[in-house]
Amino acid sequence: MSNSAQLPSQEEAYQVIKKARRDNKEKRDKERSKSEKKEEAVEEVEEVKDEPQSAKKRKRDPLPEEIEINVNLPEPASKKAARKAKKAKTAPASTETTEANTETTGEQQEGKEEKRSQFGVWIGNLPWSATKDTLRTFLVENSEIKTEEITRVHMPPPKKIPSHFTTKPLNKGFAYVDFSTELAMYSAIALTETKMDGRALLIKNSKSFEGRPDKPKTEWEDDKLKGVKEGKPPNKRVFVGNLSFDVTREDLQAHFEQCGEIAQLHVATFEDTGKCKGYAWVTFEDIESATSAARGYVFKDESEFKGKKDADSEDEENAQKKSKKRKWWVNKLMGRELRCEFAEDATTRYQKRYGKEKKEPIEGVHPDRADNFDGDAPRQQFQRPKKQFKPRPKVDPREIRSGAAHMNAQRASQAIVASEGKKISFD
Repeated sequence: MSNSAQLPSQEEAYQVIKKARRDNKEKRDKERSKSEKKEEAVEEVEEVKDEPQSAKKRKRDPLPEEIEINVNLPEPASKKAARKAKKAKTAPASTETTEANTETTGEQQEGKEEKRSQFGVWIGNLPWSATKDTLRTFLVENSEIKTEEITRVHMPPPKKIPSHFTTKPLNKGFAYVDFSTELAMYSAIALTETKMDGRALLIKNSKSFEGRPDKPKTEWEDDKLKGVKEGKPPNKRVFVGNLSFDVTREDLQAHFEQCGEIAQLHVATFEDTGKCKGYAWVTFEDIESATSAARGYVFKDESEFKGKKDADSEDEENAQKKSKKRKWWVNKLMGRELRCEFAEDATTRYQKRYGKEKKEPIEGVHPDRADNFDGDAPRQQFQRPKKQFKPRPKVDPREIRSGAAHMNAQRASQAIVASEGKKISFD
């Protein structure tokens, strides 16, 4: 067959394409009509639903029957209580545990309510294994005390256990025991020096504080020295630190004259510039002025803060009224908070350096720093911290790149070697 017989003509091809387009258009029209019909049906259903509601609204709703409430009946449980009751039915075991917990808490509260009696003793040097029960039995068995007469036993437990203890201690080594009668208290005191587990007990009245060492009273407990930093004993010389480098002698003189009359003022300065090094020493005429400087404030009359005109006009009123004093701070200068404290007195410093109290010089130590060293004390051996041994990580030779060692090696110079006038022979 020839090619002209197999291929359709141009008119036939055009008709086939036209027919296919017509079929596609009919399919689209059918789908559109179906979707429009569905939307109309949905709208009709919604209208039908709305119609009975509007009809019902025209009629009045029938009134419900009157509800009778019995006041004598118990109040119904709330939603929260009903949920709890429902959970309690499903878990009866939990109620038993809660009852047991309430009983224990009740007993603890009863124990807390026990108050100290007038007749009590303090027992010391207790063995670490002693408990409240063993202490009760010890008192009852070794004396005429009855168990009913012991009203309270307070044995505080230890908070921190020392590292050298092999067994856990059950007490701090002492306890308080209260009795109902005075006779029982004295019979317990009579048991002092009696051994309990090999340890002689020390028993005395709980209100007796005999044998307690008194705290040594120092001069720093004086009311005048309140607010002063503890250090050197009070004297006329005061050390002033944290000064600005721009501070001059005149600035310090004017600043500390508020505390009292100054006898001597020494400012540490640099040799090249002559500026302040940041610290100085101020020596006053009396100790009270030095104390106010070390404390950081002084008390001034209100008349000193007012001008001359106000002072002249109110001379008569001030004479009648009592002069009020205000606190004036002297612990700041040029916006810097000063470090003021008592310095070492000049006489004691001289005795330490040149007098009878002079110590023998220590080799390799400056004489000014010799006070910080104690010659009799054993020297502490310096031990370097041991380095922790860390094993080297295993290296797989297969992971090493070939030629890596040769790449990192230092290359030899390939330049011509300059002649040194010597003959080189190669064998």
